[in-house]
Amino acid sequence: MAARDSAAGHEFVRIWGPHITHWVAQNALHEKVEEYAQEVWIHLVAGNWLRVLQWNGLYDDAAWHENSLKAFLKQITIHKVSDLRDAEPPQLPPGLDPSDIIDGALGNNPLVQAERSRLMGAFDSCMRWFKEKDHRAIFLWWEGHTAQHIAEQLEMNANNVYQRRSHLLKQLRDCLVENLPEYFRHV
Repeated sequence: MAARDSAAGHEFVRIWGPHITHWVAQNALHEKVEEYAQEVWIHLVAGNWLRVLQWNGLYDDAAWHENSLKAFLKQITIHKVSDLRDAEPPQLPPGLDPSDIIDGALGNNPLVQAERSRLMGAFDSCMRWFKEKDHRAIFLWWEGHTAQHIAEQLEMNANNVYQRRSHLLKQLRDCLVENLPEYFRHV
């Protein structure tokens, strides 16, 4: 690879491609796995490929071991997927998006816009408490997937999916009631 041998590069992709796809699948929604895996490879080739080539373990046979390279690639993959997720606007099912609570038909009224911003800020603040796996579980549930499918996607026990969903929605409700009781007290 250091000599830019394309066969070595292809072998590297053949060996590590399934691992990268698996790590992406653990950290992204199912429909985004292929797209994000491609983005990780583009990121490696465009930017971090040189970091892979400069990684001491590739040059020093005594320091090289598969687990250290695996950890290195996993870290790059997770960070890139996180960046890709953060760059996308949040997608909520119709009627659950906080911006739907305030009627958009009121136009550009500055008071309405300020209230919408306050509502969105509180919602974002409450959602930050959720772990990535929690976000994925809720979105999969909203998309209509079964508990078994969600459990398989998130590598968790299917019996825990219902309990986790109830806990997360209660946690979100409690946070929203605390921050914006005028909207969520009776939810």
